[in-house]
Amino acid sequence: MKKKNWIIFVALYVTYTAIYVARLNLSMASPEMKATDLLNSAQLGLLGSLFSVIYACGRLLNGILADRIAPWKMICIGLTVAGISNIAIGFMPPFAGVALFWSTNAFAQSMLWSSVLCVVSAMYDQETAKKRTTIIVTSVATGNIIGILLNTYLINTFGLRWAFIIPGAITLVLAAINIFLLKKFPAPDQTASKKHINIFSLLINREIRTAVVPAFLHGVMKDNVTLWMTVFFVDRYAINLEQSAWFVLFIPIVGFIGRSIYSLFYRLCKNQEHKVSVYGFAACVLFAVIMCIPGVPPVVAMLALSFIYAATSVINTSFLSIYPIHFVDTGNVASVSGVMDFVTYLGAGVASACYGVVIEKFSYLPMFVSWAVVALLGLLMVLRLVKVQSEELLKQNV
Repeated sequence: MKKKNWIIFVALYVTYTAIYVARLNLSMASPEMKATDLLNSAQLGLLGSLFSVIYACGRLLNGILADRIAPWKMICIGLTVAGISNIAIGFMPPFAGVALFWSTNAFAQSMLWSSVLCVVSAMYDQETAKKRTTIIVTSVATGNIIGILLNTYLINTFGLRWAFIIPGAITLVLAAINIFLLKKFPAPDQTASKKHINIFSLLINREIRTAVVPAFLHGVMKDNVTLWMTVFFVDRYAINLEQSAWFVLFIPIVGFIGRSIYSLFYRLCKNQEHKVSVYGFAACVLFAVIMCIPGVPPVVAMLALSFIYAATSVINTSFLSIYPIHFVDTGNVASVSGVMDFVTYLGAGVASACYGVVIEKFSYLPMFVSWAVVALLGLLMVLRLVKVQSEELLKQNV
């Protein structure tokens, strides 16, 4: 890897790590916000839903824009707006203000990933880009780990507001750094071939239409693990924030391991990312069923949630990172990534709103039951997708 490329790659990794620190802070702050009557479970679920739905819509729009706008502009504007939004929440406005700034944070963060993929695709050939992408996606789990540790420390040491102010300030610094590092990368359309596929043609493509269903279903689980994990351990097992932090820390650590060994799964499945997802959904079914067992001990719950998160992280890598790179020759990496992210976070958003109400009335069991059902449906749909992909490849070779 060239020295300049290495510096850019590390900067992208740190940048995407920081974004998750500025996203997980709400989850870590939620028990304290509930205890001080700043939020209740329904409001927390609404905030999670707002973030996911707005992030989803933003990913679709910004995925299209990222095929036309230079990556440094998308990344730096997103970081700047996300930083300002987090700092604004740190001043603890009323719930309406929190909802507004958290929604703005969601849209700003949706500007990054497609442009990150465009930079990686521009630096390397397609196969190398896939390998580098399996590394950079571990920044999600790294961000969750650092987010748990840093935000817990900030809340316990300095107070609730600093879990939003400090992450916001960090993203502002990174915005300035990325301006200098990424200015040389043009908009993808400046170098893309004439085979560019418009968004309408992408949406009616048979393979993509099949792929969006399991992408939606895994989204129902993935971000709701991180949204509810802290408050779940506090509510279910009556442990304090500091103790729960050590429980939930294990979840992104296992997720990090899952993302880190994705390339191994990928090779074992003969470089077919959808086959990797088959095993991911199967694992989700198993561990969601375990979470439905009455009186499950906290350590078992921690392990089960960890493996659900790891499995959904593996699925996430397949659909949002590896699959879009197949479209590099048509200049559609960003837009395909945007479509996959859109349906993923739409699933998370719809589920978050429902879970907030359900948990308030019936506790957490209905959520875990729904995960088992959703994972089974996802498994069946990915098997269908593998068949469709094989049929499409056969047509191309005839």
